Amino acid sequence: METAEIRQMKAPPEGRHSTSARSTGFYIFFRTAGTGLLVSLFMLVVALLLRSASFLVVGLAALSYTVLLCGMLTAQHQRLTVAAILRHSVATVRQPNMLTYIASGYRVTGPLLLSVEPLLPPYVIQRHSRHGDDGATVFFDTTRKGQYTVGSARISLRDPLRIFCIQHTVSSQLTLTVVPRPIPLAAMHIALTSPLDGQRVRYAPNVDTSQLTGTHPYDGEPMNRIHWKMSAHTGTLVVKDFTPSASQTIILLVNYTVHRDTGFTLEALDDTLSTTAASILHYVHDRKLPFGLVAIGSHTEWTGVGRGGLHLLSCLTTVARAQAIQTDDAGNVLDWLNKNARVIPAQSQLVLLAHEMDETEVVHFLKQREHFARITIVLFPEGTFLLPGEHQAPYYLKDTLRLLRLRSLQHVLKENGIELTIVGLNDPITTLATG
Repeated sequence: METAEIRQMKAPPEGRHSTSARSTGFYIFFRTAGTGLLVSLFMLVVALLLRSASFLVVGLAALSYTVLLCGMLTAQHQRLTVAAILRHSVATVRQPNMLTYIASGYRVTGPLLLSVEPLLPPYVIQRHSRHGDDGATVFFDTTRKGQYTVGSARISLRDPLRIFCIQHTVSSQLTLTVVPRPIPLAAMHIALTSPLDGQRVRYAPNVDTSQLTGTHPYDGEPMNRIHWKMSAHTGTLVVKDFTPSASQTIILLVNYTVHRDTGFTLEALDDTLSTTAASILHYVHDRKLPFGLVAIGSHTEWTGVGRGGLHLLSCLTTVARAQAIQTDDAGNVLDWLNKNARVIPAQSQLVLLAHEMDETEVVHFLKQREHFARITIVLFPEGTFLLPGEHQAPYYLKDTLRLLRLRSLQHVLKENGIELTIVGLNDPITTLATG
């Protein structure tokens, strides 16, 4: 989504503030010209003491230059405003973006020199820039999801000889929302089951079988999708195309909390969960299904159930704002489900993304199985993900006992309609997202 936002960075004083504006102008003038005035007066005193005409001429020239140019700098500073224009206010990780600064109230043909130095927050990386007489353009991208305040800059006004300078920092309220780059679920070794008949993610049979829209050549789909009459007529296997069905709601619940000390950083877990969440959101949106998102981390946020591009943007923005935290409260997910069971449409499919899950949560999900058409749990236990550039060590498995315990639960849960997926060791999800 491409948007442009403009903010006034410094407004010139006017109206009833004229007295304070004049006092501020005098302060800026003397602060800028103080050293120049002292040097000029010193040269004039020396000229009078030595009765030197050359010293007198130089002193008068220096005094005139100081008063004239510093007066022009002060007046220009009082009139100067700077606007920041952000090309994409919502972007994905590593997506090229552009920030433009335009100065108004500045005379390009005048003797004064203007420079704009952008101030970018962490994870916002400047790639190159282009400077003009009345502004600057910065080309950048971001290396991590999140919400950032951009547009701040250091403004400098100088005289032609670069002796005097008025410099100040201006702030901006432009908000840049960076969402994770989606990845195909098959590339992450994650398979969502269908709400209808349990087919794997490749087939996505979330359709209304009463509304036939066309056919396409056979590509490994289930046998009940083959249009036998058309296949017999054409001599090649063809498959039925149906209208997408919106009868099933997908509820994505992302648990950003960690309940014990781990051997990885919270940022690594945050990026992994967020990338997976964004990929699932794009997946269900492409299939025109209604969906909702619950993010439990530094704060809990529920987007409600909806569909379409605007709702997808709202969910992705929620993912960008979410932050992983370490807490002693291990019942966040269960508490939210107990308190908000009524806001979730009946017979929805619940997809849970988390770092860990204990027996209490397993029992709770078994009790809530009747409320959902299907429950899918995707876990990222310790040692199952990497940051870009980290050494992959497939021979080293952290916390083996916990992983064996989780794997022992898969069969029992699957018999009760709950699919537990444990992402394999060192699956480079973050690497795929930035590749």
